[in-house]
Amino acid sequence: MSSTRHSQACAAKRRTARGVTLIEALVAMLIMTFGMVALVGIQSSMRRGADLAKQRGEALRIAQQDIETARGYWTLPTTVAAPAGTVSYQGLVTQAANNQAGNPNSNATFTLTRTVTNWVDWPATQPQALPSMKALTVQVSWLDRANEIQQVELNTFIAKADPALAGSLSVPAVSSPTRRPGERDASIPVQAKDLGNKTSVFVPGPTATVAWVFNNLTGVITGRCTVAMGTSSSSLTLQDVESCSNNTVGYLLSGTIRFSNSLRPDPAHPEGFALPLDVVITNSRLADAIAAPTVQQCFDDAPTSPSSTMPFVSYNCFIEPNNGTPRIWSGRAELSGIELTGANARKVCRYSADYDGNGSISNAEHPENYDAVSSSLARQNFLVINASVSRCPTGAAVDPDNGVFVNSNTELQQAAPAQP
Repeated sequence: MSSTRHSQACAAKRRTARGVTLIEALVAMLIMTFGMVALVGIQSSMRRGADLAKQRGEALRIAQQDIETARGYWTLPTTVAAPAGTVSYQGLVTQAANNQAGNPNSNATFTLTRTVTNWVDWPATQPQALPSMKALTVQVSWLDRANEIQQVELNTFIAKADPALAGSLSVPAVSSPTRRPGERDASIPVQAKDLGNKTSVFVPGPTATVAWVFNNLTGVITGRCTVAMGTSSSSLTLQDVESCSNNTVGYLLSGTIRFSNSLRPDPAHPEGFALPLDVVITNSRLADAIAAPTVQQCFDDAPTSPSSTMPFVSYNCFIEPNNGTPRIWSGRAELSGIELTGANARKVCRYSADYDGNGSISNAEHPENYDAVSSSLARQNFLVINASVSRCPTGAAVDPDNGVFVNSNTELQQAAPAQP
């Protein structure tokens, strides 16, 4: 009896176990089916997205190519004798749709539509034979994998410019390509008067009896004219200097001289007053440098008394270069009249640094010795400090975030000779 009950119980357990396993398998298969359906949908979306990205890139390339083709016109008007295929500014007009704009091997067929309208200066509203500008709209459309219309549109303006002027791009600039103050070379003093004939005139100092005539484009001094002491640059006219505007060739060397009496001088904000001095050009200390120019003329507005309250001194020097090609000069700028020894000994520093970051100090960056200078130089500034200060102040580098826009570093230029 007990054996029969045991057999029945085992059979019931086996039936129960087989039923549970089958249900779990069916549920698992159902879940897997849903996952596979979702995965197929994701793959389909990814393929469509990849195709659409590729097609958009191709459409954008087609539109950009058409715009560049329009920009590359060869001539302004279309002449009767123009050969077939000539691209002209006048010929930039609205075109019929091109249904075969793309690569024939692409997985989509692209249609390009170009629309051109003449841009008119609305305040003038005057008809022109050729408008100064044309508005160009390029549309590229296609059907994607889902048969939905896709489109890329680019808009631009094309200006009327004679293609012959493109040849000027191969001509090197005579001077710096940067914008110049007063449309003149940056080395020309701002006080110089523009004479209106591409030259400027400048009286270099309050006691000067000479006026210098500058070429506005190059900054070279091309004339030296005699004037009465006290004559201002603004009072001179073209007629005053016409007879002496082309009697010389020279370069300008100019700058300011500041002073500090502090034992910790601040080169950015020196607090001292000007001292009597003069500027001279002496021989360079570089090996194999040519001798200092024999024709030189420096002017300054330094006080005649050490009790002055002037904050700085301005100087301007005319330097005649040699007759070589190019015409150059070498030497060093020094301050005379400054005591380098004794109770009131001073030390002369120059504002100088590698401003352009090329690893060297060029002539424009105020070196200790000028070498082969072939142009005018401005902003060659000095700082006179007490000889007891151990070294010229380093100042601060440019830091726009903290309001520092000028590198005020200084280097030694003149000091008392070292004791043996």
